[in-house]
Amino acid sequence: MLVVFLMFRNKEVLCPSNIVFGSYFLYFVFPSILFYVLEWVGWVYVLPWGKVNDWSKLSDEAVLSFAYVFSLFFFFTRFFEVLMARTSAQDLFSSYRVNPLMLFVASTLILVGGLYFFQVTGGIDAWFGNYSDTYLENKKGYGLLNFLLIMSSNFLAFVLGFYWRTQRRVSWFLILFVLVVLIFCAYIQGVKSRIFYFAIFFSIPWLSVARLTLKKGALIFLGFTLAFSFAMYFRSNGFYSTPEMLLEYFLSYFNTIFLHDMILRDMPSDAFLTMSYPINKWLTFVGVPSEEYLHDISRWLTSIYYPEQWFEGAATQQWPIETELYLNYESYVFWIIPIFIYSLFICGLYLLRYRLGPVFLFIFVCELLFFLSMFRGSMLQWIALFNVVFYGLLLLCSRLLFIRVTYDEL
Repeated sequence: MLVVFLMFRNKEVLCPSNIVFGSYFLYFVFPSILFYVLEWVGWVYVLPWGKVNDWSKLSDEAVLSFAYVFSLFFFFTRFFEVLMARTSAQDLFSSYRVNPLMLFVASTLILVGGLYFFQVTGGIDAWFGNYSDTYLENKKGYGLLNFLLIMSSNFLAFVLGFYWRTQRRVSWFLILFVLVVLIFCAYIQGVKSRIFYFAIFFSIPWLSVARLTLKKGALIFLGFTLAFSFAMYFRSNGFYSTPEMLLEYFLSYFNTIFLHDMILRDMPSDAFLTMSYPINKWLTFVGVPSEEYLHDISRWLTSIYYPEQWFEGAATQQWPIETELYLNYESYVFWIIPIFIYSLFICGLYLLRYRLGPVFLFIFVCELLFFLSMFRGSMLQWIALFNVVFYGLLLLCSRLLFIRVTYDEL
């Protein structure tokens, strides 16, 4: 995987093929190297559960299926990136400005929504008294509001970055206010992933014109590990309090290949076994009931293999895309079809990202990050329906928030 990436990499930072490699680096390359380094130095494990995942005991089929899916996704996306016409990010950033008044109004609305969510899910006592349990358990019944807050705060971080990048004279009061709103949203949305997402969306105007080098890649990975460690310490209420514990946590967190190996051992390959799960969820919105564990492949498998986590309402384990392909497309040769279709879709957005205004650039990056999350889930997620509705609303409101400028005004 490392050799393929180094030989054929796209030097643009924000592109589908780099997301493919980034996912497999985090869930395959990095933890495997870390495991064997710890074995080499004779590491004495300090976490109570000791060594959870032994990379030397993985089946050959699990390793080869990861290599197979990586190769298909990487070469399909890289081919489409080369094939499709290139457009310039500079034209987009020179043609649009942010309306400061509307940015303040949008930030205020998100803050009001966040405060309401904070109060109805427990308030000060719950969120500051037992953060981890409150975050995992008290959000039930407020899924739509939580979704709107997550997507809106992502968009707010993007608009702030666009404002900072394109405005000649910025309002520091406005910037400080938006940052306070984002910090509050990150707190009630889980911290760990939100810091990463906000940093990405804020940095889009700079990442769009940046060139990917090995040095920059190493710095990005270092920044990710530091942010991940800090967020994990915070979210675990200080349990992972030493560098040794945090280092071992990486081995237990990036465990998707071991989950896939369990399925290879216990279940035969099948055809369209879980394809209907997103549809089951959509039907609940029109009154057709179904069991919650049948709404997502990872929920279903968590209820089977980790019933204590499922029935206690804890976070689900996340099976990789290889598991969905194995249970729905039977023969390995048929895996090529859905991978080709999804690669074409994400690269189609890549082609249009600078041609249809700032909001469409945000939509492209959103889908790029959902592309990253897809490698720990399924290609068709039930949340996709809400994403489409949210994107439509953003496109309708885009003229209020973004002002197109003429050459004379520049």
